[in-house]
Amino acid sequence: MSTINIVKYYFYKAIVPAKPELVSQYVALAYQTAKDRHIYPKAILIRSHLHRSTYVKGQRVSDPNGLHLTVSFKDENGVTTETHVSSHGYVKDKTDTVINKAVHTNPKADTTPRGTPKPGQARKVVWPDDSELFQEP
Repeated sequence: MSTINIVKYYFYKAIVPAKPELVSQYVALAYQTAKDRHIYPKAILIRSHLHRSTYVKGQRVSDPNGLHLTVSFKDENGVTTETHVSSHGYVKDKTDTVINKAVHTNPKADTTPRGTPKPGQARKVVWPDDSELFQEP
């Protein structure tokens, strides 16, 4: 008997791609990035468009590994414990639908701050409430 692994895909509301083909591309790349950890993801948060930057010690710098999609994902345990793994799925160019490398963090709390705060604003968290996310049907 086999089981079906249903994965929920999310975007931050501010970065949902306008073009359906980009949504499909990002979903494919995000799933491959999560599967690189040899897990069965239950939820994947697509956190960026394809880009070439990263943060090192709080500073935004050019990523030496190149163009990538930033994602966070949860397996069954992560859903229960409200933790996630963040990753970069690297591609050769903006039209790629296959990753050539993935780099992952250790699991972190969903409430981990992200990015650099804007003056007068609190830092946002990596995995916010569902009300701040768009779920891809």
